Amino acid sequence: MYRGLGFVTGTGQIPFIGTVRLLASPNPDTAIALVALSMENRAFTFQPGGAGYTAAYRVEVSLRRDTTLARRVVRDGRAVVANYLQSRGTEDSVVFQDVVPVAAGRYRLAIVVSDRNGPNVGRYDGTFAVPEFRPPALSTPIAVDRADPRPDLAAMPDMVVNPRATVDFGSDSLRFYVEGYSLAAGSAVVATVLDSAGDVGWADTTHIARTGPLDPMVVAVAPQALSLGRHELRVGLAGGDVVAVAPFLVALSGDWVVGSWREMLSLLRYFTADDTLQALARTPPADRAAAWRKFYRETDPAHATSENEALDTYFARMVQANELFRDEGVPGWLTDRGEVYVTLGPPAQMLDERPDFRGRGRTLVWIYDQPHLELYFVDQSGFGRLRLSTGSRSDFQLLVNRLRRGS
Repeated sequence: MYRGLGFVTGTGQIPFIGTVRLLASPNPDTAIALVALSMENRAFTFQPGGAGYTAAYRVEVSLRRDTTLARRVVRDGRAVVANYLQSRGTEDSVVFQDVVPVAAGRYRLAIVVSDRNGPNVGRYDGTFAVPEFRPPALSTPIAVDRADPRPDLAAMPDMVVNPRATVDFGSDSLRFYVEGYSLAAGSAVVATVLDSAGDVGWADTTHIARTGPLDPMVVAVAPQALSLGRHELRVGLAGGDVVAVAPFLVALSGDWVVGSWREMLSLLRYFTADDTLQALARTPPADRAAAWRKFYRETDPAHATSENEALDTYFARMVQANELFRDEGVPGWLTDRGEVYVTLGPPAQMLDERPDFRGRGRTLVWIYDQPHLELYFVDQSGFGRLRLSTGSRSDFQLLVNRLRRGS
């Protein structure tokens, strides 16, 4: 999904997602490229020391015109976590950003991220165009967690970028930093959000108070008014053809980016009862953000924290199931083993039995202690597709129903 929206997407042992955004400099033929990348902790080798665990990494950014190297920047970074469990996390908490001055033109952009304490490497290669900022003009919106407006075109940007341009559904605003260049006093800058169907979900207008070479502004988009999935922020001058566009995503959570409300409900099939999901499915689009917040509160086991620990555990298990049960030709969480794993967690014991005297194929036995449950997964076809036996399916469903009645 991120690749389809035009984000920088690195592949390899260190997958990463990021953006390269441009701001004007005093010279109209040169721009400031802001490179921001987001990576998972578990892609790096963390070593103990000091107050926690530390990983060291290197980022190389190269810009080429044909076969000529026009710019190469090498930066080293560090990531620190409090404990080993956090170092193996799937959240994208390793964030890199830097600025690269670059002349206007078309380039081949290459980004390489390497683990300084291990062999892992991630790579991206794509095309990259740097325009001339001839006024009046607007910069491409940059998704940020924080941004201080630049005082002049010679200053370097002071901001914390949101490399994925992603906000959780029904949460706080997603902010974008935008610069206008030599806009006339009284000009109206119109910001509009379009969803994947091209419908307007949000709009706002800012008026330029004075004439100057630089007019920085922050656009705060409220996701409460938006649907799940991909969106496009369009910022332009009213009545003119100066328009800057930036994609962004409204996500179910940091681990799961979904394209629609229906896809979100499908992901939650093991989390709650069918009648609850059906009620959510019938919710009108305008009421979905409020319905999601209500569902989020009601399923949160620890109201004192901002997170919903039950949902966090659920999605973490889905990630683990996709890694553990990838041998059946479908996403691991959609297998029978994945369904049980996501619902109940890992078993206390796992036994692997070969064909037995009753003629059954390979059989896996999962034993849970609290509450006690013994489940049998059988490969009846001999093609590696392990299914819950009829009796095990019944026992599992009875336990799930009992647990949901008690929650």
